[in-house]
Amino acid sequence: MKAADTTPVSEHARAEDWRVLTVLGPYRLLLVAILLTLFRSGYGPDFLLLLQPLTFFYGCLAYAISALVLLLLGVYRAPGLRAQAHLHLLVDSAAIGLLVYGAGGVASGLGILLLPPVVGGSLVIRPRLAAVHAAAATLTMFAAEFGYQLQARTWDASEYSQAGLLGLMFFVSGLVANLVAQRARRSEAMAARVGSEYLNLSRLSENIIESMHTGVCVVDGDDRVRVVNAAARRLIGDALQPSRPIAEAAPALAGALQAWRSGHSAAEPLHAEATGREVTSRFTRLGWGGTAPTLVMLDDAAQLREQAQQIKFAALGRLSAGIAHEIRNPLSAITQAGQLLAEAPEIQGENQRLLAMIQRHAGRIDRIVRDVLDLSRRDRGSRRSIRLRDWLLRTAALYHESHPHQPRPVEMGDVGAHLHVHFDPEHLRQILFNLWDNSFEHGAAGGRSVTVLMQAGIDGADGAVELDIIDDGAGIDAAQHDRIFEPFFTTHAGGTGLGLFLCRELCEYNQARLSHVPGAAGATFRIRFGAPADRRGAARHAEEPA
Repeated sequence: MKAADTTPVSEHARAEDWRVLTVLGPYRLLLVAILLTLFRSGYGPDFLLLLQPLTFFYGCLAYAISALVLLLLGVYRAPGLRAQAHLHLLVDSAAIGLLVYGAGGVASGLGILLLPPVVGGSLVIRPRLAAVHAAAATLTMFAAEFGYQLQARTWDASEYSQAGLLGLMFFVSGLVANLVAQRARRSEAMAARVGSEYLNLSRLSENIIESMHTGVCVVDGDDRVRVVNAAARRLIGDALQPSRPIAEAAPALAGALQAWRSGHSAAEPLHAEATGREVTSRFTRLGWGGTAPTLVMLDDAAQLREQAQQIKFAALGRLSAGIAHEIRNPLSAITQAGQLLAEAPEIQGENQRLLAMIQRHAGRIDRIVRDVLDLSRRDRGSRRSIRLRDWLLRTAALYHESHPHQPRPVEMGDVGAHLHVHFDPEHLRQILFNLWDNSFEHGAAGGRSVTVLMQAGIDGADGAVELDIIDDGAGIDAAQHDRIFEPFFTTHAGGTGLGLFLCRELCEYNQARLSHVPGAAGATFRIRFGAPADRRGAARHAEEPA
């Protein structure tokens, strides 16, 4: 037998075991009531007539008092369960043994009354003690029969055989009851262990889901939210709570869910009205049938774009390393050789023109390589809050210090002093320098002077800050509008075609968006910053000096 089968019953036993002993109390009181009724009515069996009335009454009274005392001990559960089980058998054996002795031995049939106490005690103790209880009950029957025959001065061996059969019944019933109880305990322990493991796994799953950066939401067949984590509430809104209908908590998400169930999944991210975020959603059915719940995975579309940017930058970094070794080094040799040839006195006339062409195009290739290296070497940067107007004034002054040939300064238009944006200052400075260079160089067609104006405001729809870079130059041809952000696209003979592409990549890397705004005259580029405008005082923001 396994160790679990023979483990002693703990003093702090199960409540079910105590209830078994408690049930024996009413059994004893009922037994006393039936015996007294039969004895007083005169309709009882003949063997009851052998009992002395006074002795019988006092015996029943003592048995009833003992039953009440045992009930009281069971309420206080002291002493322990095993000790009380022994005490119960002792009281029952004494009372029923004396009853059998006074009623004419085992032939009276009263010995069967000891069977319920034996079975009840066997349910709460270990197997060896159950066998001891059965043996004690058997010896009680033999002792009662022996005492009766000794008192009656008779000898009948068949009565001992009946006592033996009664003892066999005690053994079989007690051990079978104990076996059933042991199996029930093992099943209960296994169920408790499985339940505990399930609870632990459930709590572990809840903690994992709650700590995930991906939003998780489970919608049941009735379109009610069953499970939702903090990331999902952060993306969709705090209205997304368990037990709420998905149509009330997140109408846009409910529409995407219905479209998915209809087989028309939307490729575009959904717009969460409560948070203003663009959210991508993925749906998975958890089970079969129309009532099966649906798992919804939610991701911030801006973060996904940023991750894609990181992958793109990593790929460009590897590409730029090859460019640096395979192109720049030979290009340096070509440039140096061109410079040496230019110093030679025998190079004159047409050869000088060809040599100048070589140097000019070599310089252009060098700028392309340098721009690609700048793009690929973009680190994660350090985004911080910038007070936009003050920062633009410092940056414009720095630009004119480094570009003294520009006759006209960058003008500051309507830029509120309260506007703050979240951006890497070095990235933003590089973007503006590039856009200003484009305005002054490409917009100055026919030698005309160009004015560049900076304006900023807040979009009333979602509170995002928008910065416009406006010039009154030649503008951009409508046919080229869709291509200006493509890499290596340029309309200038000396351009590389990477300036606007680099600006857009840096904007997206900082969760902003750069676009061209068609206008009546000149060119207008707009930077739409990803974070909503912060209208609070500057004391709560870290400022980045120019």
